[in-house]
Amino acid sequence: MKYKIKYELSGSFLRVELSGELPLEQFSEISNDMDSVIDANGIDRVLFDMRKFKQRFGVFNGLKRIESFDPNRKYIQFAILDVGKNKDNNDFFENASFNRGFKMLFFYDETNALKWLQVDTTDKPVKVFEKEF
Repeated sequence: MKYKIKYELSGSFLRVELSGELPLEQFSEISNDMDSVIDANGIDRVLFDMRKFKQRFGVFNGLKRIESFDPNRKYIQFAILDVGKNKDNNDFFENASFNRGFKMLFFYDETNALKWLQVDTTDKPVKVFEKEF
């Protein structure tokens, strides 16, 4: 297994958990898969948990990735959960995203991420599925 994506849908909220590893050159595979779930389900809030994923973008590659974001995603709130050791790099990625009009914040605590997304954690996911690649 290179990586696994777990999706939990609840109304217009999507929780995505990514684990494993994958060459960053193929990260668009993950992004395209997540985009298809967002489009098919009318999602406007996403919690993207990448704490168990091994790779991270460097500053230059991260900036290139931001430049390739779909402009239609500017209306979606993205809370990204990561581990604290990646904070410096994530701060740059977050600022560059906001400067381009995307609502993307990094969090290191799930409770704060869910508060920012204004998600009711008592709601059970309506649909849960996993994909392994």
